[in-house]
Amino acid sequence: MNQLIEKIEQWAEDRNLINGSTLQKQMLKLMEEFGELCSGIAKNKPDVIKDSIGDCFVVMVILRKQANYQINIAEELIQTTQSKPISDMDRIMLTATGSVGRFAETVRNNIDGVCHRWIDKQYNDDCVLRFLQCLHAISFNLNLDFIDCIQHAYDQIKDRKGKMIDGIFVKEEDL
Repeated sequence: MNQLIEKIEQWAEDRNLINGSTLQKQMLKLMEEFGELCSGIAKNKPDVIKDSIGDCFVVMVILRKQANYQINIAEELIQTTQSKPISDMDRIMLTATGSVGRFAETVRNNIDGVCHRWIDKQYNDDCVLRFLQCLHAISFNLNLDFIDCIQHAYDQIKDRKGKMIDGIFVKEEDL
């Protein structure tokens, strides 16, 4: 998984997503991808779910790199996913939504210059990790291989060309 994460980070660097975009723009991208995941689950579309799990993971890797968080995603996921994940999909989705919301709040507070004592790197790392654990739990419960979901997403983007528009990478076919 570490090699795959490094490839995603390099892909993002090559397209200027780390320094040429903002946490706010990447949060919007995460919300878009998470919405697609929710839709896939609601409509029971395994292909959409697989694609969306990988896409959400890719965006979280980019967000983590932009924010310079030190959390080792692969290590943390291995440590925390060795036991059987929660099987209640409603609970998983609500937990994922809460994690994304808490992380979005810290991004917003960063924009507003608001400082709360409870908003720190550990809190953000926990939000990121909790969301990724939820992605893993979704894949587990739907008999999807988590690494395959990530690899699928990377295979879809690795040769993608496009252009940065207002801090958001727009793929060539959408221009």
